[in-house]
Amino acid sequence: MYQHFFALKELPFCIAPDPDFLFLSERHKEALAHLNYGLQGNGGFVLLTGEVGTGKTIVCRALLEALPDHIDIACIVNPALNEIELLASVCDEFNIDYDVDKNSLKLLFDAIRHWMMNNLAQGRRAIILIDEAQHLSFAVLEQLRLLTNIESNNNKPLQVILVGQTELQQKLKSVEFRQLAQRITARYHLLPLCAAQCANYIEFRLHVAGAHMPIFESMALQQIYRYTQGVPRLINLLCERCLLSAYSQNKESINTSLVKKAASEMQFTASKTLFSQYGRALLFVILGVLVVFNLAKIKNNATQFYQHFSMSETVPNKASISNNFHWFSDHQTLDLNKGNYAVALSTLYAIWGYEVPLEGIDCTQGERVSLVCFSRRSNMSELARLNYPAILKLNNADQSVYVVLYKIKEDYQLLLGSQLISVSEAWLQYYWDGDLTLLWKRPFKEKGVLKLSQQGENVRWLKQTLSTLQAVDLGNDDYFDPALASKVQQFQETQQLSQDGIVGSRTLMLLMQALNPQSPKLQEVL
Repeated sequence: MYQHFFALKELPFCIAPDPDFLFLSERHKEALAHLNYGLQGNGGFVLLTGEVGTGKTIVCRALLEALPDHIDIACIVNPALNEIELLASVCDEFNIDYDVDKNSLKLLFDAIRHWMMNNLAQGRRAIILIDEAQHLSFAVLEQLRLLTNIESNNNKPLQVILVGQTELQQKLKSVEFRQLAQRITARYHLLPLCAAQCANYIEFRLHVAGAHMPIFESMALQQIYRYTQGVPRLINLLCERCLLSAYSQNKESINTSLVKKAASEMQFTASKTLFSQYGRALLFVILGVLVVFNLAKIKNNATQFYQHFSMSETVPNKASISNNFHWFSDHQTLDLNKGNYAVALSTLYAIWGYEVPLEGIDCTQGERVSLVCFSRRSNMSELARLNYPAILKLNNADQSVYVVLYKIKEDYQLLLGSQLISVSEAWLQYYWDGDLTLLWKRPFKEKGVLKLSQQGENVRWLKQTLSTLQAVDLGNDDYFDPALASKVQQFQETQQLSQDGIVGSRTLMLLMQALNPQSPKLQEVL
């Protein structure tokens, strides 16, 4: 059909996995790096979550193909198992002999343990990968945890990779799973593609299929992103329909009209109905609350509208350079109505993996999971030092816009509602009024500082944390002694904080970030 019409060697948008069409976006590469990091550890669990169709299978396939030969893999694709069926499936995957007629939890567990110990003695390790893990029962997850208890001379022969949808995150936050959650050595939540990645994804697949000329017009690519929200599986479905429509109309290129027609036939829409159709999961698309808002068109290269200036340690003189910086109003594709505080706070919660309705949203809603707000007047230096995504208030004449500073790379990446914008440091200094709000995980409910001569469980936690981070033994008592104060000062020095030996909010924030390297951050610290 359309394959011959467009002179393609293969069908470019088949939804069946094909290694020739492996497209690793920046987010997929990030996910892969996090999982590889977790698998370098000694036992435990690695967690990969993401919404339907975001590419979790692609990441897992790339991960498994890159594993060394001394690792044995068991892939469990049917999560609707009880404990005995799970252990029997593990035995089948690893070719472990067992008596089918006399299988029991003990016999199966012992057989797996014996095999793993022999495997470890030969310098080999094992990985169990479970797909759709959000459907696993408590009993099955607990059985997996018990398998990870197997060890010899402090060496763990097994690691478990749990792959599932967002519900898996929520399940593991419940009290009954606290022991398992503590054994997660790496986790990553895979988000859909951004607008530019969506276009790159489509063009990549067409190129692999043999296309020599562009088939989709640039505006059509933007329209596809608008309808699919960057979910690869939906992109494939819509592009396939677009190619069929173009073929049936004898058109060699695809414009926005064809995309709209194809989307209409498939009942795709950028309104609320699309999100209800594909589930509340899509609320995390591009870290925004897209259920409430229609997605405006995004130009392929948003940065071309901004003047890039060399970095400066001082705030630019507004009187002298005001003509050089362009406010958001210069960009017809941006909807400044999305730049309100409620949308920004909801986006910030989404970055941390929590869905919070817009109505009545405030900082108190995160407290039940120890997620608290930190608001203050600040500057660029402290912003980079704290290294947490933050809400910033930008001012221009009589207009104020709230954005989320999401990443710092070569430039500063802002989220305005659901849209990702890159700006220079000088641009941000010029428009930011110094107000920031960030979220962080507080390790205990009590507020206030920890300092010399105090006692209590919070001090014990501090000693255990610094003992872990600095590879020292500070003891396990609950007294804030001079030795602990000295280690606090050492930590504060490495973080460029005031070295007073007092643990306040900023010191606690950076301790939590060091303790949990997978927590959201503006930039990776080498």
